[in-house]
Amino acid sequence: MKCPNCGNELEEGKLLCEHCGEEVKIVPDFDIELEDKLKESINDMLQDMAAEELLLNDSHQDPENKSANDVTNDPSAYFPTESSSVRKLRILIIALMLVVLAVVIAIFTMHSINEQRYHSFDYQYQKAITCAAENDYLNAINYMERALAIRPADLEVRLLLAEYSEKSGQQEKTVALLEEILDMGTEYPKREMVYDKLLKIYESEKKYIKMDSLLKQCDIPHIVFRYNQYMALKPEFNKQGGVYNETLSITIKGNALGTVYYTLDRTVPTIDSTVYETPILLESGDYVIKAIFVNAYGIESEAVTQHYVINRSAPDGPVVKPESGTYAEPVLITALYDAETSVYYTTDGSTPDRSSIRYRDPIEMPYGVSNFAFITYDASGLCSKVVNRSYQLGVQANFDAELALQVLRNSLWASGKLLDADGNLPNKPGSNQYKIKTLYQTEKTIYYIVYEECFDAAGNVYETNEIYAIDVNTADLFKAYKADEGVYHLQSLE
Repeated sequence: MKCPNCGNELEEGKLLCEHCGEEVKIVPDFDIELEDKLKESINDMLQDMAAEELLLNDSHQDPENKSANDVTNDPSAYFPTESSSVRKLRILIIALMLVVLAVVIAIFTMHSINEQRYHSFDYQYQKAITCAAENDYLNAINYMERALAIRPADLEVRLLLAEYSEKSGQQEKTVALLEEILDMGTEYPKREMVYDKLLKIYESEKKYIKMDSLLKQCDIPHIVFRYNQYMALKPEFNKQGGVYNETLSITIKGNALGTVYYTLDRTVPTIDSTVYETPILLESGDYVIKAIFVNAYGIESEAVTQHYVINRSAPDGPVVKPESGTYAEPVLITALYDAETSVYYTTDGSTPDRSSIRYRDPIEMPYGVSNFAFITYDASGLCSKVVNRSYQLGVQANFDAELALQVLRNSLWASGKLLDADGNLPNKPGSNQYKIKTLYQTEKTIYYIVYEECFDAAGNVYETNEIYAIDVNTADLFKAYKADEGVYHLQSLE
């Protein structure tokens, strides 16, 4: 069918031309059967009138003079002798009946046109748009619902209906329509807008569980990224479960701000389980880690399970020499270990770890009592058992340690470096203290090796890098310079 205004082709059922906007008036085909019935009724009426006239004439004629050929089907044959007034009356009646018939046909036709127009998609859709433009959203909803009933698969109509419902305060209906659009329109080009609108409604109503569920089925990256904080995805492990020949440090993280909970006893974790805060060290054996993530809105993820088998044997501890004991002359402490491992130690007997002092060179045995602890780590982080050593280093001397230190302080006081024999400083607050660290032996004698420490007014303590040597038998004083572990160069203070 073509538009009567512009001549362009129209789609079937369209009442508005998409090219010129002209309303198309469609006159339905007249019912031929009805027309035939009307004609038949008029003809019967005329025949009845003719029959009455015939009977009237027969009443004035001689029956013997009447023949069968006198009867005819032509109605006009029965009115040859009727008066002019009667004839006019009959014509008037027939004309009136034809007018009534025409009016009935016209009313029927207009009613059919209006019915067809009223039930058309275009009519309902345009009425809805017009009402919405006038902010009459209730009527806009009514018209758009009728349009949707005609085209139930039209997602654009559903979206407009959702918009009108939202503006009229019908939030529940709005949500239902938006959900229907997402269920029906996997290829709908406005899905991102629908997701965004629906998620904003859920957000305003604090329906975080619904947000999490909707986001997990969303395949639009922009939307997932924008609302990521509302999702509770399975926590991620830095290492997948499996068999390993090395120590593992397992980290677990969630997809957003929140908390990870885990178990190591094969039970499903809950919010009462251990909170993940630092990496989990797997050294050797069989481990099953189960974890969940709970986001900042209290939404809990599904549990993730990782099974690890660590086939590693601990490295041997270092071979430390000398053995524990009492010593009367300087000794260097050494540790022998595999080149692919590292050794760490402490000097107070506490258990060492990788944050402790790393052993690299022989250690001077401290003067007095000392307690060492050594441990070995391999490249994978597996450690050995701790090796402990206890030493006592002393010397037979004419000047014991305290007397030798007093001689040193008096000498420095006399030279003006100290304010008094207690070690106070002459030019600034604070004092110097002196501590025997070890012994140094030459071919002729043994020396106390003394380190100078400064105690400033703020309470800080630090070494001054001044080292002195005192002959244990003569108390002769020397300035000492360390060349290597256990090796010093001496210079007289005289």
